[in-house]
Amino acid sequence: MRNFSFFEYRIAAFHHYIAEQLGQLKQLGVILALFMYTAFPALILLIYLALGKVMTQDPSLSILLSVALIVMQSELSVALSKGALDVKHRLYQRSFASKGMRVLCDYTLALAGNLVFILSVPLLLSLDFSKWQQGLHFVFFCICVLGSGFVATLKPTRIKLYVIAVILLPVLFDLSLLSLLTSYIALLVGVAFWPNSLAFERLTRFNLGFWVSYHSHAFAEIWWRVLVLLALWVCANVLNLQRPDLGFFVHCFISPFIVYIASSQQLNQNECVIQYKLWLNSLRNANTLVYGQYVVPMSLAVVGLMSLQLIVVSLQSLIIFAIASALTIAFAKYKPTHYALGWFVINGLMVTINYWVY
Repeated sequence: MRNFSFFEYRIAAFHHYIAEQLGQLKQLGVILALFMYTAFPALILLIYLALGKVMTQDPSLSILLSVALIVMQSELSVALSKGALDVKHRLYQRSFASKGMRVLCDYTLALAGNLVFILSVPLLLSLDFSKWQQGLHFVFFCICVLGSGFVATLKPTRIKLYVIAVILLPVLFDLSLLSLLTSYIALLVGVAFWPNSLAFERLTRFNLGFWVSYHSHAFAEIWWRVLVLLALWVCANVLNLQRPDLGFFVHCFISPFIVYIASSQQLNQNECVIQYKLWLNSLRNANTLVYGQYVVPMSLAVVGLMSLQLIVVSLQSLIIFAIASALTIAFAKYKPTHYALGWFVINGLMVTINYWVY
């Protein structure tokens, strides 16, 4: 009876959290209700249509829709994770419920928020055992969606890395749908069970543990930049497919924006160093920790510039804009108030040099 009351309490807390979040979007909800209320059933049908394309292994859409649905469900589960776990009253729960009951409620509510998996279940049950071999990819897809929902709910800080891998894997490698989903399951297992202490202790040996901890709590700073870099890469790819003769100008037009997105992260690093300056100065290896602030901006720049080489190979553009990245990051560090002007002048000069060398 006590366990049943606790389960009712968790459901009520989850329902209250969803209502609270929807209340913050009240005006948007009114607009959607007035102009798009007839579209809500169509959205459900659209998800079913996407699931059908995945199930039938449509050659042109199955991989794209699989990635989109997995990413969508991961982000939805992250948004609902605080309500599903009842984070505000987590310590209070320990006073009247056993650990097993708390874990059972966590997984049950995580499953309740897994919309894509719930909609996939009727299609999954429609498969006969004789057809499971042909529909094995859909079984793997359901496992991916279910697992990503659990990880996003129970370990939301880790799911971002998984989402990035889900997006990049089909871009970097030409894999079949079954091979891709198998890779997703392997990555999901690694993300779910990789011990925090092991990764942190190894990185601490290189004096990067502080920055790992900082970026794990402020991952949104990196996350939106990765998405923008991905959007720039897609634009460059479309431009190259439509006009292959403009391959050189792809670098001249896209690279400065990659440099801007990457180097602007240094402004956030500056704020962190200022905030913890006294603490960093109290450490013996303070200089090494301060040097670690450049790792993320430079990594974003390298990833962005190297990804352009997958579209159009241009070694001179890579070298020139790598130098521009280093100079712009240094400008963001030492002259942050004039960062925009510095970025414009440095990259304008580099575009001119690149065109002159070309």
